[in-house]
Amino acid sequence: MGFVAKAWSGLGAVQRGIVRIIGLILMIVVVFWLVGSLFSSDTVRVGQSGALSLQLDGRIVEERTIVSPGGALQAALFGGGAGEEVLLDDLVEGLRLAARDDSVSTLVLHLSDFTGGMPSSLHTLAAEMRAFREAGKTIIAHADMYGDASWFVAAHADEVYLHPQGVAIVEGYSSFRTYFRGLLDRLGVTVNIFRVGEFKSAIEPYERADMSEADYEARAYLFGDLWSAYTREAEAARGLRAGTLQRVADNADTLVLEAGGNISRIALNEGLVDQLIGRTAFNALLDERFGTVEDGGRPDTTDFFEWFNANREAPRTGRRDTIAVINAVGTILDGEADGGTVGGDIHARLIRQARLDPNVKAIVLRIDSGGGGVFASELIREELAQAREDGLTVIASMGGVAASGGYWIATPAHEIWAHPTTITGSIGIFGLFPTFEGALEQVGVTSDGYASTRLGGAISLERGIDEFAATILQANINAGYEQFLSVVGTARGMSRDEVDAVAQGRVWTGSQALERGLVDRLGTFDEAVLRAAELAGLEEGRYQLKVFSEERSQLDAILALLGMEPSGSAGLLGDGVLARLLGDVAREAQAVDLMNDPTGRYAICLECPALAVR
Repeated sequence: MGFVAKAWSGLGAVQRGIVRIIGLILMIVVVFWLVGSLFSSDTVRVGQSGALSLQLDGRIVEERTIVSPGGALQAALFGGGAGEEVLLDDLVEGLRLAARDDSVSTLVLHLSDFTGGMPSSLHTLAAEMRAFREAGKTIIAHADMYGDASWFVAAHADEVYLHPQGVAIVEGYSSFRTYFRGLLDRLGVTVNIFRVGEFKSAIEPYERADMSEADYEARAYLFGDLWSAYTREAEAARGLRAGTLQRVADNADTLVLEAGGNISRIALNEGLVDQLIGRTAFNALLDERFGTVEDGGRPDTTDFFEWFNANREAPRTGRRDTIAVINAVGTILDGEADGGTVGGDIHARLIRQARLDPNVKAIVLRIDSGGGGVFASELIREELAQAREDGLTVIASMGGVAASGGYWIATPAHEIWAHPTTITGSIGIFGLFPTFEGALEQVGVTSDGYASTRLGGAISLERGIDEFAATILQANINAGYEQFLSVVGTARGMSRDEVDAVAQGRVWTGSQALERGLVDRLGTFDEAVLRAAELAGLEEGRYQLKVFSEERSQLDAILALLGMEPSGSAGLLGDGVLARLLGDVAREAQAVDLMNDPTGRYAICLECPALAVR
């Protein structure tokens, strides 16, 4: 025992030593960063060439994701994770600043590692690229390979380059899900589903082995509108004949044979790109056009984000009248959650802080959420409704997606604004309770006992859900759906049946939602802010925007400073076919794991994230 005690004590000393060393290293890094900040110049000027280089890596988001330890573990095992993220606001602000800056003449876009974003984000970026070019400036785009999202962005450039071994054929919108019904049957797992809404397809993977006719019909109508917006915008920007993208995708087999098997040649022949050029040749082209830096190692271009962060406009201060901006981004969860999720408690608290601030005259709720728990959604809606009752102007601005619970929290607004390609609607409720009586029976495990009432033990993981409890649960779901219809009907001035006709869990684009009275106007976030100022009676230039957000801990801030926030990775299994398959399964499981509503009712569009363009 003495030896064990000494060994254990020695192990503890080693552990404490390691912790102290890590702490010392962390302190040294922070000190060096602070000293560097004090003695370095914040000015970043554009080189003589006038060229900015934008390495667009990762996906466009409205708010950065803070990954939980569990999410980081899943990413390590199966790959994926948050990955690289680019804030839409930074791109919009940066391009506007560059358009006004006479020293900027050219933007060089590197798109090989761009992984996309929601349709509305891509269209917003495209609009800013058009404005940049209309200011008399040039955009050059290059990628080894183009996906649908990266080519859409590149289509708005003056010059588009593709690697000779690359691909640039637009596939269009598609959505396929992993269905678990067969596996669950084999394992003896009973998935008890309670729902309202013919088109509420979120739980179909747990009750079916294929897509339902209703889901197919809804997706065909939704994707038709999104595909029309994509092709109309991109073909016009590229100067292509209407229908070119559809024709190329539908006849790719014939076209590749005509091109002698060279897929990149199709993109060149059809006008999707201007020139096929390798990396070395492209860098030489940039060297020739812009010159090289003193060491001769790279073209004389200035990093877009370094330049923007050093030259961005400081927030306006000294003005008392304020428009509060509150971002609701991610799945809506009960309790304290933020940074890629929407916490019912946190976001209700933020709205309350804004409405109790005497300087705040209006609130703009920026939504990019497919919904989540009904209880958390209602907490947020209640606070927003109270803000309106207190006399504040309330505007809801929808980003990439504002569906189900994301639509629920928008309802108290004086006006709801959406982008034409926003994903919204999905007005429906469901409950999902997996039980394991069949699986346990297969291995000889049973459960029995006593309850003083019929309700006691009526819902059990080991015994399942009996008819008595199922009746209660379905009635609760029905009541939740009627509440959803009532919330929408009261807010939109529609009867119960009018709401039900556009509800049933069906998903719409912003344009389709406008036609059905679910949103008031189509426009950008900036236009929604201007409208909030107008309704609040605020004079242009005499108010400030203030983002209300939960402060991050000092540890979180230090980790972010050091670039140590969890990000995407290939995982232990690499990034092959098996890893991608397991990753899909893991993401479906994680979506279910996020369901923490205390009442077991969910207004969530689980399929909405799949509508992002990649």
